[in-house]
Amino acid sequence: MSDPALLVLLFFAIIIGYMLGRYYHQKNLKQHSSVISKSYFIGLNYLLNEQPDAAIDTFISALDITSDTVDTYLALGTLFCKRGEVDRSIRIHQELLARPSLTPSQSIKVQLELAKDYMSAGLFDRAEGILVDLVSHNHECKYDTLQQLLKIYEQEKEWLKAIDVAESLGRHQKLVNVETLALYYCEQAEKHLAHNKRVAAHRYIKNAFGLDKNCVRASLLLARMNYEDGRYRDAIKTLERIIKQDMKYIPLSIPLLESSYTNLQNTKGLGAHLSKCLNEKPCSTVILAMTGLLEKEQGQNDALEFLVEQLHRKPTLKGLAKLIQLQQEMGQEKHEDSFNLFRVLTKKMLDLKPIFNCSSCGFSGKKMHWQCPSCRDWGCVSPIEGIEGE
Repeated sequence: MSDPALLVLLFFAIIIGYMLGRYYHQKNLKQHSSVISKSYFIGLNYLLNEQPDAAIDTFISALDITSDTVDTYLALGTLFCKRGEVDRSIRIHQELLARPSLTPSQSIKVQLELAKDYMSAGLFDRAEGILVDLVSHNHECKYDTLQQLLKIYEQEKEWLKAIDVAESLGRHQKLVNVETLALYYCEQAEKHLAHNKRVAAHRYIKNAFGLDKNCVRASLLLARMNYEDGRYRDAIKTLERIIKQDMKYIPLSIPLLESSYTNLQNTKGLGAHLSKCLNEKPCSTVILAMTGLLEKEQGQNDALEFLVEQLHRKPTLKGLAKLIQLQQEMGQEKHEDSFNLFRVLTKKMLDLKPIFNCSSCGFSGKKMHWQCPSCRDWGCVSPIEGIEGE
């Protein structure tokens, strides 16, 4: 054990020793106090010899449970858990639960902390068993219990159970917003789509819209289903809603929109939609899509002219990479080596850059997450904006 950790544990030991001395002095139990004092110093000796497990056993066996000492040991267990020494935290809480002198309120607190220990250790079944039992009773820790249970169901991707718990929290404490609950339904829809259970998936998407009419993820899922079923017009209609739902997610809609309009052989409609997106919220994904459309329909010169104009207004690395590609393809032979080098360097820069980030904690990555992997918040990850993003 490191010296700082040992000092912290010694600090707790001193506090416990002080409280024990004060308690037994007040009770005038001198003989029993001497036994406690002996156990206290044995435990302290174990700590000094870096034997924390033996010290824990000694302190707990010597301790008479009071409201003060329970809170102290709970704090000690939390300290061990935060240090990653979950096994020791579990031992403390299990030992406390074995004491018959615990009050019902104290027992609930200790059980909740033990469940958190099991969660930290990845023993979700054990944690769930404790939490489900605690939820069945009314007590002051009920909402904390529900929140811990929700974390387990999110981790285990048991979305129907998560929905039940979230609805309980939402009804009583407004601790889960409808936007998050809608995303749970989207998760369940994704699960059914993966097993080609499309009727059930559609039902859960409908549930998501019922909670949050501006749920972008539900729109993306519904559009995907429409596209896969060959209903390209329905897919387009659904995707075009995203402009009104949340403009920062427009880049996620563009690839499927392009494919849908292409299958309908309606390049004019695609151009009109891209122009609308440019007016509402210009971003590199839309600019590059319009550049590609112009290149295909009107030629490279018009595409290049459009791209240069857009880059003056909104410079981005993605746009610069496309500009280099166009100029290279248009036969600028005398600058071929420079173009190649510039293009390679720009591509390397883009490959190293994240595409999405979290507005809550700053997490960034290349994959879209509807729940941030870092802070676990929902609906806070979106495409990065600015010169290095959209």
